[in-house]
Amino acid sequence: MEQRKSKRQAQAAATRELLLTTAHAVFAERGYQATTVGAITSAANTAHGTFYLYFRNKEDVFAKVVESVVLEMYDHTWSVEHRSGSPRDVLERTLRGYLEVFVRHAGIWRCLLEGAFTTPSIEAAWRELRGGFITRVGQSLTDLLEAGLIRDVAPDVTANALGGMVEWAATTQFVLRMPPVADTTFEETVATLTDLWYHALFTDVTAPRP
Repeated sequence: MEQRKSKRQAQAAATRELLLTTAHAVFAERGYQATTVGAITSAANTAHGTFYLYFRNKEDVFAKVVESVVLEMYDHTWSVEHRSGSPRDVLERTLRGYLEVFVRHAGIWRCLLEGAFTTPSIEAAWRELRGGFITRVGQSLTDLLEAGLIRDVAPDVTANALGGMVEWAATTQFVLRMPPVADTTFEETVATLTDLWYHALFTDVTAPRP
Protein backbone atom coordinates (compact mmCIF):
# COMPACT_ATOMS: atom_id res chain seq x y z
CA MET A 1 0.00 0.00 0.00
CA GLU A 2 2.74 2.45 0.94
CA GLN A 3 4.65 1.58 -2.22
CA ARG A 4 1.61 2.32 -4.40
CA LYS A 5 1.02 5.56 -2.53
CA SER A 6 4.64 6.61 -3.02
CA LYS A 7 4.41 5.81 -6.73
CA ARG A 8 1.24 7.90 -7.10
CA GLN A 9 2.88 10.77 -5.24
CA ALA A 10 5.93 10.59 -7.50
CA GLN A 11 3.72 10.58 -10.60
CA ALA A 12 1.72 13.52 -9.29
CA ALA A 13 4.91 15.46 -8.55
CA ALA A 14 6.22 14.70 -12.05
CA THR A 15 2.97 15.84 -13.66
CA ARG A 16 2.95 19.07 -11.67
CA GLU A 17 6.57 19.75 -12.62
CA LEU A 18 5.79 19.06 -16.28
CA LEU A 19 2.91 21.53 -16.23
CA LEU A 20 5.03 24.12 -14.44
CA THR A 21 7.94 23.74 -16.87
CA THR A 22 5.59 23.86 -19.86
CA ALA A 23 3.80 26.91 -18.48
CA HIS A 24 7.17 28.66 -18.15
CA ALA A 25 7.92 28.02 -21.82
CA VAL A 26 4.46 29.04 -23.06
CA PHE A 27 4.36 32.25 -21.02
CA ALA A 28 7.86 33.19 -22.18
CA GLU A 29 6.90 32.63 -25.82
CA ARG A 30 3.37 34.04 -25.92
CA GLY A 31 3.22 36.61 -23.15
CA TYR A 32 0.84 36.76 -20.20
CA GLN A 33 -2.41 37.78 -21.86
CA ALA A 34 -2.08 35.47 -24.86
CA THR A 35 -1.35 32.37 -22.77
CA THR A 36 -4.32 30.16 -21.85
CA VAL A 37 -4.71 27.05 -19.74
CA GLY A 38 -5.54 25.20 -22.95
CA ALA A 39 -2.28 26.29 -24.55
CA ILE A 40 -0.36 24.99 -21.52
CA THR A 41 -2.11 21.61 -21.38
CA SER A 42 -1.82 21.18 -25.15
CA ALA A 43 1.92 21.86 -25.06
CA ALA A 44 2.30 19.50 -22.09
CA ASN A 45 0.16 16.86 -23.81
CA THR A 46 -2.04 16.51 -20.73
CA ALA A 47 -5.80 16.57 -20.25
CA HIS A 48 -7.35 19.97 -19.59
CA GLY A 49 -8.85 18.77 -16.31
CA THR A 50 -5.47 17.53 -15.08
CA PHE A 51 -4.26 21.11 -14.87
CA TYR A 52 -6.86 21.93 -12.22
CA LEU A 53 -5.63 19.14 -9.96
CA TYR A 54 -2.51 21.21 -9.38
CA PHE A 55 -3.34 24.85 -10.08
CA ARG A 56 -6.44 26.98 -9.58
CA ASN A 57 -6.17 28.94 -12.83
CA LYS A 58 -3.75 30.69 -15.18
CA GLU A 59 -2.93 33.31 -12.58
CA ASP A 60 -2.03 30.65 -10.04
CA VAL A 61 0.39 28.78 -12.32
CA PHE A 62 1.96 32.04 -13.47
CA ALA A 63 2.51 33.09 -9.88
CA LYS A 64 4.31 29.77 -9.29
CA VAL A 65 6.45 30.29 -12.40
CA VAL A 66 7.33 33.82 -11.30
CA GLU A 67 8.13 32.64 -7.79
CA SER A 68 10.59 30.05 -9.07
CA VAL A 69 12.29 32.54 -11.40
CA VAL A 70 12.45 35.43 -8.93
CA LEU A 71 13.69 33.22 -6.10
CA GLU A 72 16.37 31.78 -8.39
CA MET A 73 17.40 35.33 -9.28
CA TYR A 74 17.37 36.64 -5.74
CA ASP A 75 18.85 33.54 -4.10
CA HIS A 76 21.67 33.56 -6.63
CA THR A 77 22.55 36.99 -5.31
CA TRP A 78 23.21 35.49 -1.88
CA SER A 79 25.38 32.54 -2.95
CA VAL A 80 28.21 31.91 -0.51
CA GLU A 81 30.82 31.97 -3.28
CA HIS A 82 29.79 35.52 -4.14
CA ARG A 83 30.56 36.89 -0.68
CA SER A 84 34.32 36.61 -0.37
CA GLY A 85 36.97 38.99 -1.67
CA SER A 86 37.15 42.76 -2.02
CA PRO A 87 33.91 44.79 -1.91
CA ARG A 88 34.14 45.50 -5.65
CA ASP A 89 34.73 41.81 -6.45
CA VAL A 90 31.74 40.78 -4.30
CA LEU A 91 29.52 43.32 -6.03
CA GLU A 92 30.71 42.24 -9.48
CA ARG A 93 30.06 38.55 -8.87
CA THR A 94 26.71 39.23 -7.25
CA LEU A 95 25.45 41.50 -10.03
CA ARG A 96 26.77 39.15 -12.70
CA GLY A 97 24.90 36.22 -11.16
CA TYR A 98 21.69 38.23 -10.87
CA LEU A 99 21.88 39.41 -14.48
CA GLU A 100 22.70 35.95 -15.82
CA VAL A 101 19.48 34.62 -14.31
CA PHE A 102 17.59 37.71 -15.51
CA VAL A 103 18.73 37.25 -19.12
CA ARG A 104 17.95 33.52 -19.03
CA HIS A 105 14.36 34.31 -18.02
CA ALA A 106 13.85 37.58 -19.93
CA GLY A 107 10.58 36.33 -21.43
CA ILE A 108 9.12 35.69 -17.98
CA TRP A 109 10.21 39.13 -16.79
CA ARG A 110 8.31 40.67 -19.72
CA CYS A 111 5.27 38.59 -18.70
CA LEU A 112 5.66 39.74 -15.11
CA LEU A 113 5.50 43.38 -16.14
CA GLU A 114 2.50 42.67 -18.35
CA GLY A 115 0.71 40.68 -15.65
CA ALA A 116 1.50 43.07 -12.80
CA PHE A 117 -0.15 45.99 -14.59
CA THR A 118 -3.28 44.05 -15.54
CA THR A 119 -3.84 41.48 -12.77
CA PRO A 120 -3.95 42.47 -9.08
CA SER A 121 -2.97 38.99 -7.86
CA ILE A 122 0.19 39.04 -9.97
CA GLU A 123 1.04 42.52 -8.74
CA ALA A 124 0.56 41.36 -5.14
CA ALA A 125 2.76 38.28 -5.65
CA TRP A 126 5.55 40.35 -7.18
CA ARG A 127 5.29 42.97 -4.44
CA GLU A 128 5.69 40.30 -1.77
CA LEU A 129 8.66 38.62 -3.45
CA ARG A 130 10.44 41.87 -4.22
CA GLY A 131 9.70 43.28 -0.78
CA GLY A 132 11.37 40.32 0.88
CA PHE A 133 14.45 40.71 -1.30
CA ILE A 134 14.77 44.46 -0.72
CA THR A 135 14.40 43.87 3.02
CA ARG A 136 17.28 41.38 2.91
CA VAL A 137 19.47 43.81 0.98
CA GLY A 138 18.54 46.58 3.42
CA GLN A 139 19.54 44.39 6.36
CA SER A 140 22.89 43.63 4.72
CA LEU A 141 23.48 47.35 4.23
CA THR A 142 22.57 47.92 7.88
CA ASP A 143 25.14 45.33 8.95
CA LEU A 144 27.81 46.92 6.75
CA LEU A 145 26.89 50.38 8.04
CA GLU A 146 27.13 49.31 11.69
CA ALA A 147 30.50 47.72 10.96
CA GLY A 148 31.72 51.01 9.48
CA LEU A 149 32.35 49.46 6.08
CA ILE A 150 30.12 51.71 3.96
CA ARG A 151 29.28 55.38 4.07
CA ASP A 152 26.25 56.73 5.89
CA VAL A 153 23.17 55.78 3.86
CA ALA A 154 19.51 55.02 4.58
CA PRO A 155 19.61 51.20 4.19
CA ASP A 156 16.08 50.46 3.01
CA VAL A 157 15.82 53.46 0.68
CA THR A 158 19.25 52.72 -0.73
CA ALA A 159 18.43 49.03 -1.21
CA ASN A 160 15.25 49.93 -3.09
CA ALA A 161 16.95 52.59 -5.22
CA LEU A 162 19.97 50.49 -6.19
CA GLY A 163 17.86 47.38 -6.69
CA GLY A 164 15.44 49.31 -8.87
CA MET A 165 18.33 50.68 -10.91
CA VAL A 166 19.54 47.17 -11.69
CA GLU A 167 16.03 45.87 -12.44
CA TRP A 168 15.16 48.68 -14.82
CA ALA A 169 18.56 48.79 -16.49
CA ALA A 170 18.22 45.05 -17.19
CA THR A 171 14.61 45.44 -18.34
CA THR A 172 15.30 48.23 -20.82
CA GLN A 173 18.39 46.52 -22.22
CA PHE A 174 17.64 42.78 -22.19
CA VAL A 175 13.82 42.68 -22.34
CA LEU A 176 12.63 45.80 -24.15
CA ARG A 177 15.86 46.22 -26.14
CA MET A 178 15.57 49.99 -26.00
CA PRO A 179 18.10 52.24 -27.74
CA PRO A 180 20.70 53.49 -27.14
CA VAL A 181 21.66 50.56 -24.89
CA ALA A 182 20.09 47.73 -26.92
CA ASP A 183 23.45 46.65 -28.31
CA THR A 184 25.50 47.24 -25.16
CA THR A 185 27.36 44.09 -24.20
CA PHE A 186 26.51 42.07 -21.12
CA GLU A 187 30.03 42.61 -19.76
CA GLU A 188 29.79 46.38 -20.13
CA THR A 189 26.49 46.40 -18.28
CA VAL A 190 27.92 44.33 -15.42
CA ALA A 191 30.95 46.62 -15.18
CA THR A 192 28.87 49.81 -15.20
CA LEU A 193 26.37 48.62 -12.59
CA THR A 194 29.20 47.35 -10.39
CA ASP A 195 30.90 50.74 -10.57
CA LEU A 196 27.67 52.58 -9.70
CA TRP A 197 26.92 50.30 -6.73
CA TYR A 198 30.50 50.54 -5.48
CA HIS A 199 30.67 54.32 -5.58
CA ALA A 200 27.20 54.64 -4.05
CA LEU A 201 28.25 52.60 -1.02
CA PHE A 202 31.99 52.67 -0.53
CA THR A 203 33.10 56.19 -1.42
CA ASP A 204 32.30 59.32 0.51
CA VAL A 205 32.76 62.13 -1.96
CA THR A 206 30.22 64.87 -1.42
CA ALA A 207 29.03 66.52 -4.60
CA PRO A 208 29.20 70.35 -4.54
CA ARG A 209 25.86 72.05 -4.08
CA PRO A 210 24.63 74.01 -7.13
